[in-house]
Amino acid sequence: MYTYVLNIMSDDHPGIIAAVTSAAETLGANIESCSQTVLGGFFTLIMIVNLPEEMPAEKLREHVLNQTAHACQVDISVRQTTRGELTVKQSERFVLTAFGNDQPGVVCRFSEYLADHEMNILDMYGCRQKNADGEVQFLLTAQVEIPSKWNLAMLQCDLQNIGADLNFTVVLQHENIFIATNRVRFR
Repeated sequence: MYTYVLNIMSDDHPGIIAAVTSAAETLGANIESCSQTVLGGFFTLIMIVNLPEEMPAEKLREHVLNQTAHACQVDISVRQTTRGELTVKQSERFVLTAFGNDQPGVVCRFSEYLADHEMNILDMYGCRQKNADGEVQFLLTAQVEIPSKWNLAMLQCDLQNIGADLNFTVVLQHENIFIATNRVRFR
């Protein structure tokens, strides 16, 4: 098996996933995992696929573009990878939630802190919305892997201090607690 990562973007409309997966299927591809979202009217999809035969990444890209042209116009990048590159170190998963008055730099501040402490962001969602008083709020939720070497109480304190600087409420919960209390599942 030969493994490829496909990253697809398009203006959002029905049928994109059907067109892309049909194009992959014509090559005998098996989808190992995928994640898709729509943000601001733009569709994005990332897939890891296994092909029975090796092909240059550019040839796979052209194949998907040609096979989907009748249904949609997509931008696509393709990278061949190995199983070793896809291996993720085992860490505890946590959910970081931060919310407060919208302002520039919120995502940057939290993501820089996480990066500086070797915490990998697996999934992230941020959005602006008005509260009952008509103020524009920003909500950031991120699923992160935290290496076991870190003291969680210290991390929570640091994140709450960042939140205090931004006038944000910040909560860091183990993924299992977040799921149990919110009945939500991450991919």
